[in-house]
Amino acid sequence: MKTILKTLPALALLAFAAPANAQHEDPILSLPEGQVILNISAEERREVEQDLLVGTLSYVVTDRNASKVQNDINTVMAKAVEAAKATEDVKVNTGAYQVHETTDQRSKEKQWRGQQTMTIKSMTSENILELSGKLQEMGLTMDALNYTLAPDTAVEVQDSLMEAALEQLQERANRAAKALGKSGAELREVNVNSSGIPYQPMMRASSMKMEMASDSMAAPVAAAGETTLTLNVNARAILKP
Repeated sequence: MKTILKTLPALALLAFAAPANAQHEDPILSLPEGQVILNISAEERREVEQDLLVGTLSYVVTDRNASKVQNDINTVMAKAVEAAKATEDVKVNTGAYQVHETTDQRSKEKQWRGQQTMTIKSMTSENILELSGKLQEMGLTMDALNYTLAPDTAVEVQDSLMEAALEQLQERANRAAKALGKSGAELREVNVNSSGIPYQPMMRASSMKMEMASDSMAAPVAAAGETTLTLNVNARAILKP
């Protein structure tokens, strides 16, 4: 009895240890005879014309009277938003509204400075450019104007890239199988990685600020560029005997 009692714990340890060792077993060693594991990848890249024009403008006021500063901002921005909403196919939103006291470096005179920004965007660039000219005539300054790729367009293109990349991946796996004398290839554990929409640097409109002093305000000009979208896929393929 003493010998049996001493042996049982050792047997139990072996029984519980076996499944743990099985979990770490190399999958290649458990493959049916004739099968081969292949790690493979493919990439698709496309240049897409930017189709969304985004403009950022601001209205800035400086005066000794804080109430006048705020009233001027409220009045002008209300007209600006109304004009934007009345423009077809244009989306508008207002940004930061800030009012703070400043001191002139030379005269030491205290003044109030206020500012509010607004962003307009549309896939109809002509409407954005015409509206921008009107807003500049109201006294707003064009801070930035840039083209980018609309999110819906990016998703559509990325789906197309995914389909093409998966077809390329399967074709490469089949060619590898043929080169190794196998009957075919089945993809396993497919991973899809998209680059997303690259950051589009804002075009600073410093020249437009300088033109604010002119009597007649011409509408700004913008030309669309291209955005590069990249998508890659990688997978583990099983090459059949």
